[in-house]
Amino acid sequence: MDLANFRGQARLTRTSQGVYLQGRFTGEQPAECVRCLTDFNQPLKAQLDQLYEFPPTPSAEFVVAETGFLDLAPFLREEFMLAAPMRPLCRPDCKGLCPNCGQNWNEGPCDCDKDDINPQFAELKKLLEK
Repeated sequence: MDLANFRGQARLTRTSQGVYLQGRFTGEQPAECVRCLTDFNQPLKAQLDQLYEFPPTPSAEFVVAETGFLDLAPFLREEFMLAAPMRPLCRPDCKGLCPNCGQNWNEGPCDCDKDDINPQFAELKKLLEK
């Protein structure tokens, strides 16, 4: 996962079990809009609240290394992956593409015939005209 404009702040608190980390992080991931296929940077947020144990126990998942360094990368990567939407939109009111000509409706209307109707519904359209 590639992130741009990664920023964050963290607060570390020493406890009797180890180090408690609280932090908020933001970043942007390159994405493609599912409606209009435009490339854009999807803003993402992650919040961490995690205890890093020291000394490590056999069942501990997050530990303070013997060097004293905390490796936040695996946990942050997971949080950002979970924060990424499954269907990214370039903006909430994205209008998408014309199914006939492919014109991006966010940039303006197209010149396609709007009366193009499924032949199965042609009789229903006649009822609306009465």
